[in-house]
Amino acid sequence: MDPWLARLGKIIPQPVKRILIWCYRAIRRSGLYRALAHHPLSRDKILQYWQSPWDGRNLPRHYLQGAEKSELLLRLVCQVTGPEAPLLEIGCNVGRNLYYLFTAGFTDLTGIEISAQAVDVLKATFPDMAQRIRIHNAAAESVLPILETNSFEIVFTMAVLEHIHRDSEWLFGEIVRVTRGYLITIEDEEHISWRHFPRNYRKVFERLGLRQIHSEDCSAIPGLGPGFVARIFQKPSTGV
Repeated sequence: MDPWLARLGKIIPQPVKRILIWCYRAIRRSGLYRALAHHPLSRDKILQYWQSPWDGRNLPRHYLQGAEKSELLLRLVCQVTGPEAPLLEIGCNVGRNLYYLFTAGFTDLTGIEISAQAVDVLKATFPDMAQRIRIHNAAAESVLPILETNSFEIVFTMAVLEHIHRDSEWLFGEIVRVTRGYLITIEDEEHISWRHFPRNYRKVFERLGLRQIHSEDCSAIPGLGPGFVARIFQKPSTGV
């Protein structure tokens, strides 16, 4: 979310905010908006963008901020497992979420991050953590297929799956494969643009055999906003 939008959100009365959010969602869902706004680049172009954003947005340093988002994630993780569990974050960027988990006692942590610059910031900002966790500096398309089946008690994402190109939707099956216990998604399910692909993740992952056990609206969380939903899925103990 742009900083000026975040500041504006703090001064708008809550009843007015609810009306504006409703209007925003109605516009986003309209067929005309989707027809005009959705001009995605190719998968390779989008991957190149996330390796090195060329528009001045989504730069690694921006991701050092966002305490409320990481606190939300930590709360959801602690609902279903303890600090001994092996966790994987897909799209860890500078490692802010991983650091919140690390300081809460989680040490068996793995991250996947496509941006080398983001990984450099992670190592410089959280050096103690960086020495004790595993980071795969590559695209999820390259890393997930080589990870062992059922190797992580929790796999989680935050504002990452929404950027997965239609040509890479096979990754969702890989996510289910490497998940042993739970999947947590905190994703914008409505916004559409050249790098946003809206999906209902309950439909996506229940079709792949997971069962949703929790969901909540994240529109009030600073840095997330309208369209963001947090979901927890459980993998059947018999395997998927």
